[in-house]
Amino acid sequence: MTKNEIIEKTLNEMRPFDSNYEETIIAELQRRLPDTDIKTCDDFKHLNIACCEECHTFYAHYEMKLIDLPGGTKAWVCDPVEWAIYPERREQLRDLLRNSAEGRLLSHIFGHGDPDSEQR
Repeated sequence: MTKNEIIEKTLNEMRPFDSNYEETIIAELQRRLPDTDIKTCDDFKHLNIACCEECHTFYAHYEMKLIDLPGGTKAWVCDPVEWAIYPERREQLRDLLRNSAEGRLLSHIFGHGDPDSEQR
């Protein structure tokens, strides 16, 4: 997908929102996305991963990630897809949550409980 296609798709998935907020979303996506072909979660359906609704619909312009893929291409993906591609990144997050007081507190506040659970 192109940057503009991702912006349009993101706006459609995030609606409804205050019309004044649209400028913020567009500006952030313009800043974060490159002017090259970008893979999206749809390109990784073969991994049988359920996408994260939070990442896609609430604050996609902040929650989605631009990652580098092997071979140098880019992908705009949610957490579960990133973790399917790079499982070690999920392990790094688990380690952070397990090994720091801040991580344990955040897990508790956001209701994630055990960082080894399958919840996001």
